[in-house]
Amino acid sequence: MPSVSCKWLAIKLLRLPLMALLVLVGMSGCSHWPGFKPEPPVVELRLPTAPAAFRLEGRVAVKAGEESFSGGLTWQRESAREELLLRTPLGQGIAELRGDAVGMELKDAKGRLFFATDADALVKKTLGLELPLRGLAWWVVGLPRPGASYRATPDADGHLGTLEQDGWQIMFSRYELQQGQPLPGKLVARRDEALEVRVVVDTWELP
Repeated sequence: MPSVSCKWLAIKLLRLPLMALLVLVGMSGCSHWPGFKPEPPVVELRLPTAPAAFRLEGRVAVKAGEESFSGGLTWQRESAREELLLRTPLGQGIAELRGDAVGMELKDAKGRLFFATDADALVKKTLGLELPLRGLAWWVVGLPRPGASYRATPDADGHLGTLEQDGWQIMFSRYELQQGQPLPGKLVARRDEALEVRVVVDTWELP
């Protein structure tokens, strides 16, 4: 007849798998405990191909220290050629810009023509505005500027959420699909603490 100690040992051995099973079941139910927050899923950044052509109607606002500008914006791209029209809030034309890989031409409200190979410097010299057109040409469609280093993080849907490039910090939001192409409806670009550029897109058109 088995001794009491042997019976006790046998019961312990039989209980071990059951206890282990209960522990596993308890761990699997942790996600239902009050206050338990599971790790959020990892979202990968997915950068689409840049559209070969587009047209947008929107608004732009520039703030540089105590100075500021806001008005309407029409931006059209066809292949490697860009056309931009800046307007006052009342719709009066301020400047027309046309450019390609060679450089940018600017026509101001008085009809005077200016040309430079650097679009950013041209706008600053003629209009007094800090518009990073070289980067905006890509940021406006939710992409980093090619050929320049950058740091980026995705939004919840894998689109470009934040971007650091050319000394600017850019935040993207209000994405919408146009013919399968995710395009941002708003971007805010900041450099240092005194300079901010906001672009809000009202309508997108893709060919």
